[in-house]
Amino acid sequence: MCLTIPKKVIAIEGDLFTVEDYKGNRQKIKSIIELKTGDFIYTQQNVAVGKFEEESAREIFKMINGNGG
Repeated sequence: MCLTIPKKVIAIEGDLFTVEDYKGNRQKIKSIIELKTGDFIYTQQNVAVGKFEEESAREIFKMINGNGG
């Protein structure tokens, strides 16, 4: 199983979702799950396949940035 870094849904345009990673990089993806703006998700080959709780996503961001304890 591959690991993924959380991405945040920032816009929805029809069946495409614009997501942003912790560095601010954006990409358009598709989804097999229901999403709304503000959701934190994980992807597999540019398809959203699951969600993170916001608290968990932010904790991962802290660890990546070197201040997660």
